[in-house]
Amino acid sequence: MNLPSSEPLPNDINELPPARQRHIRRQPRSASLAERQLLLESLLDLTAPTLTFILLSIIGAVALGAALYFDDPAILVLASVLFPFLTPILSFSLLPITQKFSHATKSLLILTILLMLTFGAGIFAGYQHKTITLQNIDLFRFSGLYWVDLVIVGLSALFGVLIFQRQGKLPRLIGVLLAYEILIPIAVAGFGFPLGSAQLWPSAFLVGITHFGIACVVGVFAFLVFGFNPKKTLGWFLALTPVILTLALFALSLSMQINRAQPEGQGSDISIPSPAPTHTPSSRTTKKALTSSTEETATLSPTHTTLPSATMTETPTITPTPSPTTFWGLIN
Repeated sequence: MNLPSSEPLPNDINELPPARQRHIRRQPRSASLAERQLLLESLLDLTAPTLTFILLSIIGAVALGAALYFDDPAILVLASVLFPFLTPILSFSLLPITQKFSHATKSLLILTILLMLTFGAGIFAGYQHKTITLQNIDLFRFSGLYWVDLVIVGLSALFGVLIFQRQGKLPRLIGVLLAYEILIPIAVAGFGFPLGSAQLWPSAFLVGITHFGIACVVGVFAFLVFGFNPKKTLGWFLALTPVILTLALFALSLSMQINRAQPEGQGSDISIPSPAPTHTPSSRTTKKALTSSTEETATLSPTHTTLPSATMTETPTITPTPSPTTFWGLIN
């Protein structure tokens, strides 16, 4: 009688004994090919778009628009909690490994709808608010790249992949952090769009997209470090593509941030020297200037020459006048 060489695997990884589940999740490299495939299928199921995701996205977009309209940071935090934003990041991070393009296409469609809802909520709030200045929410805080935000995005994506792989669930708190760093800048860009603010649109939009790209890049390499290698050449190409796009977005956003701050520095430098050395007079202006200067010298020269003549005319006044003399005569 021939015995099976290995125990058949169930269709769901959760049906395996807990000890074996922990071994597969923590050490995918030492697991068999069938076990790794079973783990990947379970991770893909967790990132599949659902109706709940769409409903929470709509509610979160409404809350975000209300936060910007009423200038309320508490509603802003509530909107970040409502957004289920970690799902698209994990889905795109798994694409180089699984190469499930149908799953990635659905995730891209859901992500596009989410971004449109977020940007539209910001446009509506900005159009109704009529002013760019808010007292409680610093909108310009989201219009530039800061190293603190980059560190938060990178660490959130790293720990999100780690918890997602080892525990088989979506970490809710990490999703809140990523929603705050990615979706709120996009809503702020929508807020500044109808108001014509160059500091918010498209600067804040590029910041949000750059944060999303950094999260996807960290997610791809986190799966690589934790035991999943991309398949063949196509997988490595899909892994390097977000790196190139993210670097381009980062450079574009940083250049816009530098150009936005450059006129202020140049204005203070230009006001110090006089603009006369940079002006090159034409021949017509030089002729006019020479003619006016000669006329001025011609009119001024007689005034200088008449002063000595006036003093010379006064000199005869000091000459002695003739005094009368007496003569004696004899009259017969």
